[in-house]
Formats: sequence, structure tokens, C-alpha cells
Amino acid sequence: MNYQHLFSVGKIGSVTLKNRVVMPAMGTGLASSDGELTEQQIRYYEERAKGGTGLIITEFTTVDFELGRAAANQLRFDDDLFIPGFRRLADAVHTYGARVFVQLHHAGRESSSYLTGGKQIVAPSPVTCEAIGEEPRELSTSEVKDIIGKFVEGAARCQAAGIDGVELHGAHGYLINQFLSPNTNLRKDEYGGSFEKRMRFVEEIIQGIKQQCGADYPVTVRLSVDEFEEGGMDLSLSRKVSSYLEKIGVDGIHASSGNYNTMEKVIESPLFEEGWRVYLAEEIKKEVNIPVFAVGNIRDPQFVESILADGRADFVAIGRGHIADPDWVRKVADGREKEIRMCISCLHCVYTKGHIECSVNVRAGREIEFLEMKKINENENEKQCQ
Repeated sequence: MNYQHLFSVGKIGSVTLKNRVVMPAMGTGLASSDGELTEQQIRYYEERAKGGTGLIITEFTTVDFELGRAAANQLRFDDDLFIPGFRRLADAVHTYGARVFVQLHHAGRESSSYLTGGKQIVAPSPVTCEAIGEEPRELSTSEVKDIIGKFVEGAARCQAAGIDGVELHGAHGYLINQFLSPNTNLRKDEYGGSFEKRMRFVEEIIQGIKQQCGADYPVTVRLSVDEFEEGGMDLSLSRKVSSYLEKIGVDGIHASSGNYNTMEKVIESPLFEEGWRVYLAEEIKKEVNIPVFAVGNIRDPQFVESILADGRADFVAIGRGHIADPDWVRKVADGREKEIRMCISCLHCVYTKGHIECSVNVRAGREIEFLEMKKINENENEKQCQ
């Protein structure tokens, strides 16, 4: 099959990508206990770049290690000390012609006192996330402004490290999402109330990044276009949010869904059909002229080509498929689609204890340990079994 759309050159702001396949942010647990990039983590991403992916977006990277984490061993970029590690990551990815964005993140109410050293978790308003079960403390106006500054500083560090752009994690119920949603933002100050005030938090982050890093430094936003929760973000509101984001200078929208209370809509089980979320990207694409990423349970190369050919999205994010087979893109390019080790949506990568693992790829998260996997000599194996 001719994959002319999949392998066409694309642009996100000022950055040119060699194809339309994106590896989206997925937690790995491979960072050190204090959030520093490890050599294993760099090798993990390098393998996916070597496999042909056009753009790699790092796992969620906190801008506030004290109160903003959502997981143990979560990557951080809240200090200049971490610039050398991210520079090594950028160099490793660039070696293979791929680009790399860092996903900047703050968990807000989707953290826990276990991760904050016993301190009460924070949020726009004291609205408890049922999945967490801890009431958050409402951030003061000055604290909100301080976190905005942390996002901007994180982006500036990314630029200094040679990272090609940033993605703001405004999806899955995390802090930016909490400010956007009428369900979780009940504030009475300048950051809550009307639509424009609920947008102010992310707007000031974007404006700060563009001022600090330059208007041509790419900034994308990952949105839960539908949280599938009554009173939360839905398609109608997300159309309005996306249009607003385009007007204030965002370079792309990553159309995801769900939050911690609707986790099955964030990371799908085998019960979901392939590409069920693509319609969310398709609807957002009708509202904006900037690139839109489709994501969610996408595996088959022909399906990816059809999404792009039909204009339903500008880029396609293949997440767990890249855990299962880092060579997904290269195999498609070589006409070896049947050799792709497909993700089976078993969720082992999500619920394993410790760092990332994969049921169909033993090397995932162990790329340094297993440098080369050799085929078993079938004749020798038969002799041993006799």
C-alpha cells in the first residue's frame, strides 16, 4: 500500500516533521526517585526515534516537584540542574531525524499526600476527585501566578536544552484541565467564573512562553475534548476552547479524552474498537486551522493512512503501539506491515509495578539490558526438549 499521507512532511509551528506519526506522552517510571532523566530512559526514547517516528513527546514532566507530581519516579524539569539530561535526550532523538517535545505538567488535585510528603494537595477549588479521595486546598491567586511562572520557566529550560517544543498537559483532569472545566473551577477571582476567566490560567502560560522563548517556539495543548463526566469538559465547550487557544498563539491541539474518574476513556481496554476517539479530533479540526492530533487505540497502518487521507486529523499519535514495537514506522516504510508487533491493549504497561513493561515486548524499559534479541535456534531447541 502507498502511505503517501503518513509519510508526507508536516509542520507544527516552525518545526518540520518528516512524517505524520507521533509518539504521545506515556508514563514510564524510568526516571530516578528525584525525577532526573536516566540513561535507560534516554535509550527508551532513542529506540523509538531510531524506529522512524516523526515526533516524540516525553512522558508528563512536572514543573513543580513538591506539589505537582502524579506518580513516583516522574520526570521533572523545575531546575536548571536538569538541562544537561534533557540536552542528551534531544541529541539522541535528533540523531535519527526525529523531533522531541516535552510535555509540561502539574497534577493539581490528581496527586496525593503520599506524593507531596504529607502536604495537602492543591487545585483551583476544593473539589475532591473521587478517584483520589483527598480534598484539595484551593490555590491562592499568588500561588496560581507562581505556577504559571513555573510552566514558563520549564519551557525556557526546554528551549535551552535543545528541545524542539512543548506540550501543555491540559487533559486527563490535571491542573490546566481543572482550571478549564466548570466542574472543578469554582473560583471567584480573576482565574474563575466566566469562560474567559477560566481560560486565563492557560492563556497566561502560553503568553509567557511565547514572550520568553519567542513567538516561533512551538506550543501545543493536549485537551480532554470530552471528559465523559457530567458538567465537565465536553465537545461543545472544547470547540470553543480550541478556537480560543488558536487565537492566542497555540500551534496545535492534541485531542484526547477522560480524567481519573473516567480512566477507561483515557487508556482503553480491549473492549474499545480501534480509533474510537478519532471523531474528537475530527470535530476540533472543523474549528481550527492549526494542526490537530488524533489519538487513542490506533494500530493499523492502513487505518492511520485513512485518517490522514480523509482529513480527519493532521497527525496521528500511536501510544502503546510504540511500546509494543518501537520500529512501527520503519516497518511500514519498508513494506513489512505484517511484521509489526501489535499492541493488544492488555493494560500490563499501565498497571505493572515499577517501570514500564510490555506483554509483547520484553525490551520495553530494558533497552540497555537487552541490546539484541536473537532468534532461538529451532533445531537446538528441539534437541533440548527430547
